[in-house]
Amino acid sequence: MTAQRTLILIRHAKAEPHGSRPDHERELAERGVRDAHEIGRRLKADGLRADFVWCSTAARTRETWASIVEGSGDGALVDHDRRIYDASPRTLLEVLRETEANVGTVVLVGHAPGVPALAAALTEGKATTDFADHFVTSGVAVLGVDVEWADLAPGTADLVEAFVGRG
Repeated sequence: MTAQRTLILIRHAKAEPHGSRPDHERELAERGVRDAHEIGRRLKADGLRADFVWCSTAARTRETWASIVEGSGDGALVDHDRRIYDASPRTLLEVLRETEANVGTVVLVGHAPGVPALAAALTEGKATTDFADHFVTSGVAVLGVDVEWADLAPGTADLVEAFVGRG
């Protein structure tokens, strides 16, 4: 498959402990800021630049994307969408299908278990990576997509690379 589009799925970086404040408001820990910065550095080194970003409204995902931008020096138009917070793979897929057809590279910054389950579904039968194990905080999956965003469905993507940002 020769990918016409790129989808970068990112699980937020390390956040404050549960119970420190309401879950939606939990911010990144110092390590999380460093790790997200490293994701940005790695994406830049790999020549990956977002054209559009779907990001959860949770504080830790917004801060993850901000630190990625600092690490890469590249930004993009961001849609902070409440549907991404604690979303199922089906909901994430519905959000991604709303991406404008002319967008080449999309980043989605979200949460487990939705993001790893989405990666597994999109690469169904094609990837050897166990996304349940891979998607620790700061986990990244870069997928090649050869269908229109509106047609994104299970099995329509190939895994290009998977890594964990650690700074």
